[in-house]
Amino acid sequence: MNHVELWLILIGKALLSLLMHPVFYLSLIFLLLVFSFRTRLERAMFSVRLRAWVKPFVYALIGGAIASIAVSIVTVLLGFTFSASTVWWLWGVSIVLMLIRLRFAGIVYSASVVTLLHLAAKAVGPLTLNDVAGEIYQSLLELQPVSILVVASLMSLAQSLLVRWQGKHFVSPIYMSGKRGKVIGGYVLQGYWAAPIFLFMPVASDTAGAVSFASQAIQPFFLTAGTGAWLLLACPLLLGVTGMTHSVSPAMLIKRISNQWLVYSVLILTISIASWWVTPLLWVASIGMLLSFELVHWINHWHESKYAPRYGPLDKGLRVLAIVEHSPAVHMGIEAGDTVLKANGKAVNTLDELYEAMSINPAFCKLELLNVNGDVKFAQRARFSDEHHQLGIIMAPDGHAKYLENYREPSLFTLFGHNKLRRQATMSASADIANSL
Repeated sequence: MNHVELWLILIGKALLSLLMHPVFYLSLIFLLLVFSFRTRLERAMFSVRLRAWVKPFVYALIGGAIASIAVSIVTVLLGFTFSASTVWWLWGVSIVLMLIRLRFAGIVYSASVVTLLHLAAKAVGPLTLNDVAGEIYQSLLELQPVSILVVASLMSLAQSLLVRWQGKHFVSPIYMSGKRGKVIGGYVLQGYWAAPIFLFMPVASDTAGAVSFASQAIQPFFLTAGTGAWLLLACPLLLGVTGMTHSVSPAMLIKRISNQWLVYSVLILTISIASWWVTPLLWVASIGMLLSFELVHWINHWHESKYAPRYGPLDKGLRVLAIVEHSPAVHMGIEAGDTVLKANGKAVNTLDELYEAMSINPAFCKLELLNVNGDVKFAQRARFSDEHHQLGIIMAPDGHAKYLENYREPSLFTLFGHNKLRRQATMSASADIANSL
């Protein structure tokens, strides 16, 4: 058997192991829950579905597959390995963290926590425990911390590139409360990817399909010894990143978060690789990984607190917050971030004025707008009975809205719950009108 045939057999068996791994299907279920939750949230806020959940789900699968292939090639060539129990440790910790906040679902959080648990167990040493607890504790002692940190760093590096490439598909408009209690508009980024990577796992020499690279194939290992038997197996992992803004465009939010994750990923990757030779750096890398990506979250939060809301009340006109997919507004060339100045020749500064102007001619609509660059543009179109009766424009609040969806960071429990609008006690009957045209 030549080297090419051997690698093809290994890859084929690895793909089969992926299809047989229950955690892989758990990651797919998680993605379905996340994106269906986003659709339910949009319905709760805007009384309309902006986009179907299928599209971001497909993008998440494609992006995750590309990231997993790239990371798998690097880790296999460098020789970083996992034990079979590593995946279960990562997923077990991830599920616990997701019960607190959904943004903790990514591998960077679970990898740092698992590594810290391993280092703490190493410091404590062997313990006398019963059979089940003893096996669990022993598996924790046998984890490969360098491999875990390097793989997590590479995955977060790939994730930063995925955010830049696919981030626009994972951004949703929301209503939130401003500093003075007024309802304002904003955007939330919730990007998650199922990324099953392939790593070599050490096994007994008599394991079916096991390969000893020292004698049967080209030596692929750079950082590990090439002796012993190995299997190429799938490790289903999750990538996840979140962010929120009320002061910049979705494109700027995506660029900012992508750059931040890229810088921290390269830094942590460097420290993680160096810990192969300088063991104390394991503590630095694991704690640094946990704190640095939390720092991204808090830096963005602080940044948002400094600036006035971009999608709140304006002195002149109304800001477009979002556009319903396949609606008349799409064909009219209206985009999120545009400002509506006039409707059917009448200046509009409140939603009530906009409703009145739109009713002047129910069969035709002409809008005068400013685009994001401040240039005037016009959009007009005949209105037909079989089209979206509200044009599909979601407006930012005008300062008079008496309703508010109190957006909170979701947890795993939230995905199984129902979205109920929290409304102010002074809400009148007219405030039930959805904030859309």
